[in-house]
Amino acid sequence: MLATLLRASKAATRPHAFSRVAGAPKLVASSTSFAKRHYSDQKPSDKKDDKPQSILTEDMLSRAGFEDAENDKKAGEESEGKKDDTDRSARRRRRAQTSKDRQREKYANWFYTASLFGGFAGVGYLCRDWDSEDEQKAVDGQAIENGFTPQLMYGRLNKRVSSLFTFFSEPVFENLLPPPPPEAYRRPLTLVLTLDDLLIHSSWDAKNGWRTAKRPGLDYFLGYLSQYYEIVIFGSEYQMYSEKTVAKLDPLRAYIQYALFREACRYKDGKLIKDLNLLNRDLAKTVAIDVNEECLVLNPENAITLKPWDGKPDDTLVKLIPLLEYLATQPIKDVRPILSSFNDKSNIVEEYTAREAKLRQKWREDNKHLLERAHKPNAGNFIASLMGIPQSSVNKEPKMPLDIIREHGQLQYESLQKYLKENEAKFLEEEKKMKEEYGKLTLNKLMTEGMPNPEDIAKAQAEKAAKEAAGQ
Repeated sequence: MLATLLRASKAATRPHAFSRVAGAPKLVASSTSFAKRHYSDQKPSDKKDDKPQSILTEDMLSRAGFEDAENDKKAGEESEGKKDDTDRSARRRRRAQTSKDRQREKYANWFYTASLFGGFAGVGYLCRDWDSEDEQKAVDGQAIENGFTPQLMYGRLNKRVSSLFTFFSEPVFENLLPPPPPEAYRRPLTLVLTLDDLLIHSSWDAKNGWRTAKRPGLDYFLGYLSQYYEIVIFGSEYQMYSEKTVAKLDPLRAYIQYALFREACRYKDGKLIKDLNLLNRDLAKTVAIDVNEECLVLNPENAITLKPWDGKPDDTLVKLIPLLEYLATQPIKDVRPILSSFNDKSNIVEEYTAREAKLRQKWREDNKHLLERAHKPNAGNFIASLMGIPQSSVNKEPKMPLDIIREHGQLQYESLQKYLKENEAKFLEEEKKMKEEYGKLTLNKLMTEGMPNPEDIAKAQAEKAAKEAAGQ
């Protein structure tokens, strides 16, 4: 009992002893408790929600034109909370628009709306009935009548829209060649020749690049037929590519009178067409040779279509001379019926050769009596022997008229070649002077006044000759 009372008294006196001895630590503990209360005014959960504050206020953003920046920011934060992939949501977030951007967008919408209504109005206007018969003929719409069925409206629309692009599909001039010379200086016929795969052939390989070959017999072909034909080159390529080639084929300008190129062609239904009606020449006296049948689809009666030349040696041009010579030397008023009489124009050389053989055989039959008397002795041979004339020149076999014409043409060709060879240097010098004189034309003068006509050129040459004569 006594021991229990002693333990209880010790336990009651123990805190007082501690408070007396540890008075200073008690003050320290109280100051520590005050410090803890000072830094614990904000709860730990509040610290996690705090974010850095922007120095740009709403007033500053509104003045700069970013009124909706804060709303877009909040919308982006909500979308981030709903989506797991934050990078993808950031890319899809709508870009902030300024007031200028919204103004441009409004004007663009007005423009698109006006364009849409204007397009519908324009289509409706082009679908209207024909204004007159002249308009209907001008756009080649004779087969399309007036009416408001979908088919007729579309037909008128198509014709009118196509007519807007005729500037790019029609030749550069209405008359591709100047008027023909007077009858005394005019050749009987006009020969129109294509350039590529008829007179020349171009090929490319990795070793040599582009190479151009001249067809065998071309020089003789041009030189021989130039005495009967006004030769016109009508190429299918652009002038910038083919002009120098034509100049090399005839450097003295003795055979080829004119050269036309792709700019003088007509585009129709996606095809390149050479319209002979624009040559300013009589089609009854015109022959055209090409390798593409579609190019002369408007004038098939005047066309001779040959197979394209592949660059291998052949004699097609030389074999073609007898036919063309026959057309030019016979009293033919219109060449078109004769050309149309051939069954296959691609093999016109072989067919004409067979016809000429039949004609020659018939002539020999009709002149059999003259052929039988040839090389037989008669009074004429005796008189010729007394006069010293060879009997072969008196009593010789008669010749067919075609042979006589060819002999005469060959003599004319040889005479022309001799003349050109003797005066080649002179012609080249005159060509050089002409280029220097007429090469001074400016583009402005060419567009406003056009090319000099033959009268102006003749006048300039006469004045030049007069000055040279006065100087001498």
